[in-house]
Amino acid sequence: MQTVLADRYVLEQEIARGAVGVVWRALDRVTGDRVAVKILRPELRGETEIFESFRAEAGILRTIDLPGVVGVKDFIVTDTVCAVVLEFIEGLDLREHLRLHGPLPAAEAALRCASAAETLAAIHRAGYRHGDVKPGNLMLWGQEGVKFVDFGIARAAASKTAPSHGTPEYIAPEVASGDSASTGVDSYALGLVLYEALTGHSAYRGGSITDVVERHLTRIPVKPAAVDADLWRLVETLLALDPTARGDLDAVAAELRRLAPRLSRQATAPIEPELRERDATAAFSYDPVTPHAPQLEQGALGALLAEGAPAEPEGRARRGLLVLAAAGLVAVAAVAVWAVTAFTGPEGPNTDDVADPSEEAVSSAPAGDETTAPPTEPATEEGTAPDDDPATAEGPDAESDTPAPDSDDMSESEGDGDDSTEGTSDGDSPGSDLIGSPMPDN
Repeated sequence: MQTVLADRYVLEQEIARGAVGVVWRALDRVTGDRVAVKILRPELRGETEIFESFRAEAGILRTIDLPGVVGVKDFIVTDTVCAVVLEFIEGLDLREHLRLHGPLPAAEAALRCASAAETLAAIHRAGYRHGDVKPGNLMLWGQEGVKFVDFGIARAAASKTAPSHGTPEYIAPEVASGDSASTGVDSYALGLVLYEALTGHSAYRGGSITDVVERHLTRIPVKPAAVDADLWRLVETLLALDPTARGDLDAVAAELRRLAPRLSRQATAPIEPELRERDATAAFSYDPVTPHAPQLEQGALGALLAEGAPAEPEGRARRGLLVLAAAGLVAVAAVAVWAVTAFTGPEGPNTDDVADPSEEAVSSAPAGDETTAPPTEPATEEGTAPDDDPATAEGPDAESDTPAPDSDDMSESEGDGDDSTEGTSDGDSPGSDLIGSPMPDN
């Protein structure tokens, strides 16, 4: 016997189950449309905080009427049922697509993440932040768009408090460290979504929740050789440690759309993540002041030269001070050489028995042309395009139409002790109910 809600919505098939609600595909008998009905678990009906959060999600979705956000159609509250009726979105969410098919082509990843950035910017302008941006909450829409679903832990943008639950793999560093939250948490998570769309792997997955959270604070992904340098700069901008350094989302979207036409339309094989230590200072703006010339000692100048310190944009005067100081040192050295020559003269000791003073000088102050360059990323061949047919690529990372038995590694946590929630059963993932997730018969 079929269940009918509000004498209108015929529940046809359960399509997702989460910690808070169960999602059904249903038929609207009035309009004839397919809809998604998210029903609060009966046992949670008496939990005031959860009930109010469920109601708040419906209210937020009614307020945010955007093409990139799942639409809300109705809200039902009776003595026995609390449910929100939503637009039904046919197809896959991004997490499921990555699990089944591997990374998106760079051009498609840029366009879909541009769509996500534009929608997030509009959500923030409406006075909210999503708070749980991740591939599982982004439904693929059309050829280059996405729709946000699951606003179960959304907050007012002005709120400084972070939700008590979420998905550790996409948590922002400031939240991980216990600081106040802002709309920057959505920007950070979007950077991780872009990384995952390009590589097929979550950057921070693996190990306990404590391990995952710690990595957000101390590590950052290394640029894969196959990823475009300009596109990677956007990833690193979004993943900045300082929330204010993550850029304006509208500007990020515009840059992604600008880059898309020249990016590859051929997907790569999945790329295993590699992390490096964060340079905490790189995320913040500094304006170091060069001391006046009289305050520069020989050792300090040598240190500046050895570090190859770049000139400030307005630093012509500073460079002039360095040149004057260097010239002064050269003059002192010339006087010293003259004094040695004058006192030793042609009758002095055999020059073959005199140690070369330049050896000590080289060891203490490198020459201007021999400054040590900072370590750089391993060079990659310019113009090397990925294999036109990934299905014929050799090696364990080759992509195929049929996922390998371990293909879940692309979206599910690795390691026996993994407590990460993205990619696991929704019943174990508080606040991560999926709306319009793929039906079993798709």
